[in-house]
Amino acid sequence: MENNSFRCHFSIVFENLGSTFFTICALLILNLDDLGDMIKEFLAGNVKALDILFVFGILFGILLLVFIIQVVIWSKTWISVEGDAIVIEKRTLNRKKNTIGMKNISNINMEQNIFERIVGTCKVKLDTNSQSTAETTDVKIVLKKDKAEAFRKQVMDHMNADIQAEEINEEEDYDVSYTLKDIVMHCIYTASIFNVLVLAAFLIGAIIGIRSISIGDVLLNGIINVLGSLLALLIVLFSVVRSLIKDFFVYYGFRAKRKADKIYLSYGLLKKRHYVLSVDKINAIRVVAPAISRVFGRQYVELVCIGIGDEQNEKSILLLSEKRQDMLGKLSVLLPEISLEDRQMLRRKKNTVWHEITGILFMFVFLSAIVVFAGILNVFGISGLWGRILILAVAVLVFVYWLVYVYMTFRTEGVYVGNDILIVSSGAFSKRVVWIPYQRIQTLQYSQGPVARHFGYAKGIIHILANVANSIHGISCFDITVFNQIQQHMLMRNGNQQVK
Repeated sequence: MENNSFRCHFSIVFENLGSTFFTICALLILNLDDLGDMIKEFLAGNVKALDILFVFGILFGILLLVFIIQVVIWSKTWISVEGDAIVIEKRTLNRKKNTIGMKNISNINMEQNIFERIVGTCKVKLDTNSQSTAETTDVKIVLKKDKAEAFRKQVMDHMNADIQAEEINEEEDYDVSYTLKDIVMHCIYTASIFNVLVLAAFLIGAIIGIRSISIGDVLLNGIINVLGSLLALLIVLFSVVRSLIKDFFVYYGFRAKRKADKIYLSYGLLKKRHYVLSVDKINAIRVVAPAISRVFGRQYVELVCIGIGDEQNEKSILLLSEKRQDMLGKLSVLLPEISLEDRQMLRRKKNTVWHEITGILFMFVFLSAIVVFAGILNVFGISGLWGRILILAVAVLVFVYWLVYVYMTFRTEGVYVGNDILIVSSGAFSKRVVWIPYQRIQTLQYSQGPVARHFGYAKGIIHILANVANSIHGISCFDITVFNQIQQHMLMRNGNQQVK
């Protein structure tokens, strides 16, 4: 394939048209009978039918034009491998030529949705190690599956000429694999605590509604209440189950393999994903424990890098939810370069909490005054003493929630400044611990307000190379000496780092 120009498979035309195009086509096909009737009426002399035919004609013309444009773009877009670079050239009216050095490619992955599995194609996704394109995949190429695998191997060989890329095909070749039970438990442990609480509330409401049926004189009202509760319950159930089912389909057959300097990931039921990640392109490791997982002592591992997790509804998971010892054992196989053994984390001082509590207290008093004043004027339409007490009780609950939130944040946040790695713990009810080698830190920014200067602490932000959601990591309310230590380690590892 080297030094030869080739095009994507023709099926990319249909993928680029999008779901809206095919939805309109389906509507037109479903209305062919009506269109035939309109033609008959027009031929019979009904002039009004001409207006409807004209609308159908314009819509069909637009669809045909869009299809022709996509076909022209496909026919004029050529891909070639020239030396150590991939050249993508569009020879349309506005000519465009994109040259990507293979040494700059961070990851080359493969993806196959249902449509591609039917037609026997595969999508090859190339990502470069660039902050400007971290939010999206740089290049997507659709080829027949055998050609896609050959192209990926060719690029991988160029990415690291000393290590030849090896394909992972058999299930027993993988170092880590998860059973159906493991995947289901991952979905449960990572479920949103908000959805669980709302579901519990509606379950209680449904039970109360069912019990009201036993009272004969309010039988009709009881049935209505039960139906309303069940309808609301079904809506919530649909949302929760949809989230669980979606994650199950995404992580079905999750497997991981370490070979040489590459990590191979494979998972997905409806959309199969195959990732090949270069270890030297991994910028950080993040251990995540959502609220439910935290209660049961479980966590999962994410990678912070370019090439995975940079598209919508895509996560950069390396290991699914499991006990810490199991996680450490599997991680020692996949990433022996980084040890996630427990370290003595530096915790926040108690005096750093007071300014947060003071702000919340001031806001509570201010909002409470507004609520009371609005209650006196009957702005909310709730009259009577009990109605106003109810409004005030809600405000108190919100105030208590924020106090608990501040306390949990205080207990969760921590930092460890090691010789080779920086560890930052953050979160409130959930917990996220990110492990960042100093050479991966691009910038460090920290600041002090008047209160912070008085108590000798600062707030800072660390930037690493990743998409926006993963590139910024905050260090909140720690002694100023912590930031000075981080700065010194950054300067020792890489003299050209920018420190503000």
